Amino acid sequence: MFGKLFKKKENNPIQKLSFENYLATVVDIHAELPKSTVTVKEQMDIIFSDTSDFTERKFHLKSGRSVYICYFSALISQPQLEASVIKPLIQNDVNFRDADDLGNILSVTKYEQTVNWKGTVENILDGNIVLHIDQLNPIILFLAEKTGRNPTDPTTEYQVYGAKFGFIEDSRKNIGIMRQFIKDPRLKSRAYDIGVVSKKQAAILYLEQYCQPEVVEHLDSLLNSYNKEHLQSIGQLSKYISKHPNSLFPQATMSERPDLVSFALVQGKVVIFIDGSAFCAITPITFMDLLETSEDHFFLSRWNLLFIRFLRIVSMFIGTILPALYVSLVAFQPELIPTTLTISVAQARVQIPLPATAEAFLMMFALDVLIEASLRLPSFVGQTIGIVGGLVIGTAAVEAGLVSHTMVIVIAFTAVATFTSPSWEFVSTWRIIRYLLVAIAAMLGLYGLVLAVGFLLVHLCKLDSMNKPYMYPLAPFDGKELKAFFFPKR
Repeated sequence: MFGKLFKKKENNPIQKLSFENYLATVVDIHAELPKSTVTVKEQMDIIFSDTSDFTERKFHLKSGRSVYICYFSALISQPQLEASVIKPLIQNDVNFRDADDLGNILSVTKYEQTVNWKGTVENILDGNIVLHIDQLNPIILFLAEKTGRNPTDPTTEYQVYGAKFGFIEDSRKNIGIMRQFIKDPRLKSRAYDIGVVSKKQAAILYLEQYCQPEVVEHLDSLLNSYNKEHLQSIGQLSKYISKHPNSLFPQATMSERPDLVSFALVQGKVVIFIDGSAFCAITPITFMDLLETSEDHFFLSRWNLLFIRFLRIVSMFIGTILPALYVSLVAFQPELIPTTLTISVAQARVQIPLPATAEAFLMMFALDVLIEASLRLPSFVGQTIGIVGGLVIGTAAVEAGLVSHTMVIVIAFTAVATFTSPSWEFVSTWRIIRYLLVAIAAMLGLYGLVLAVGFLLVHLCKLDSMNKPYMYPLAPFDGKELKAFFFPKR
C-alpha cells in the first residue's frame, strides 16, 4: 500500500515544438502552395484541425472554376469580405489568368501572392484571408480587423498638465499616436514578431540623429534573438533586454502617456511597444530620468522646477532611510538624539513590549499590505480601504500598546515621502531596500546603515542601461548636464 502511495511518478513530458517544427510535421514549410483548391483545402484542414473559429468558404464561379477562401472569423470584417471580395468575384466572372486580373476587380487595399506554407499560415494567424481560385496561385488579402479601444485617460500616471489620453493595446496605433506628437521624418520605427508561439507584434521607435545608433542596433539584435515561446507583457521584455536583470533597480521604465514618451524620444531614448499592452518600455534610462516627468517643463518659473526635483530627491532618501535611521538611533545610539527628543521617545516606548526593530518591520509590512490591497480592489473602494485601513490599524496598534506614536509618525511620513517619485517601478525598488536597511541597522546600528548606503551607492555607480552609466551625470560627473537637470535650457 505504502509502496504504491510513495511510488515515484513516471515522467511523461509533453513534447513542445516551435511553430516551424510543428508546421513541418504537416507540410513542407518552404514549398509553394499547390494550384489545386482541393489539395490546399485538405492541407488547411489538417493544419487547423479542431479549430472551431477557423472558417472556410468554397463556391463556384459561373465559369465552373472553384473558389476557396479561409480565415479566422473573429479577426476579419465579414461585411467587408462580402462587399470587397465575394460579390465582385461573382458579378465579374472573367477568365482569370493571374493575380493581376483579380486586382482589377477586387476592391481590396492590399494583397500579395503567397510565397510558401509558413508565410501563408502566419498571415492567416495574423487575421488575413487566403483567396484561392483553382489553377491560380493563392493570394493573401489584408482585411484583418483587430479588436481595440479608443484612447482614454491614463489610469496609473496622473498629471496636472499634459495630454489627457493614454496608449491602447495596439502597437501600430500607438506609433500613430506618437506621430501626432512628433511630426518629423526622422521618427523611425522597426517591427518584430516576438515569441516562438505567441508571435507577438512589437516595434521600437526612435528619433534619428537624437538617439545613438549603437543603442538601436544593440536593441535590434536583442529583439531578433528572442527565442522564448511566449511573450506576455512589456515587463517580461524589459527584463530580457536588461543587462543586470537581478538588480533591484529598473534599467527600463514603463509609461502609458504619449507626452512623456515624446519627451523621452527627444532626449534620445528608444521606445518599445508590443501588442496587448497599453504600456511601452523606455530605454536607456538613468537614475535622474526616474525623477523627472514631461510635465515638469510646464512650470512657468524655473524655480518651481528646481524645488520640485529637489523635493523628490530629498523625499526619496527620507522615505528609504528614515525607518532604518530610527531603529539604529533608538536601539544603538540614543546618545545622538537631542535630550528632549530622547525623553519624548522613551516615554512613548515605556509600555511597548516590542523592540524598535520589530515595531519597524510590523508597521512597514502593514503599510505594504494596505498599498497592495488598495491597488487590487475596485477603484471605488480601493482609496477608501487605504485611508480607513491606515487610520484604523495605526490607531488600534497605538492603543493596544504594540507600537509607539513615534513609529506611526515615522512610517506615515515614510509612505508619503516615497510616493513623490513619478515612477511606480522606482517606488517598488525603494520599498524593498527599506526592509534591507532596517535589517542591517538592527544588527550593526548606525555604522551598518552607513555601510549599507555606501554599498548601495557603489552598486548604483556600477550599473548601466544599454551601456549608459546609471548614475550619469553624477558618476561620471558632468556639471553641465547636472545643471541642466535642475535648470533646463529654455
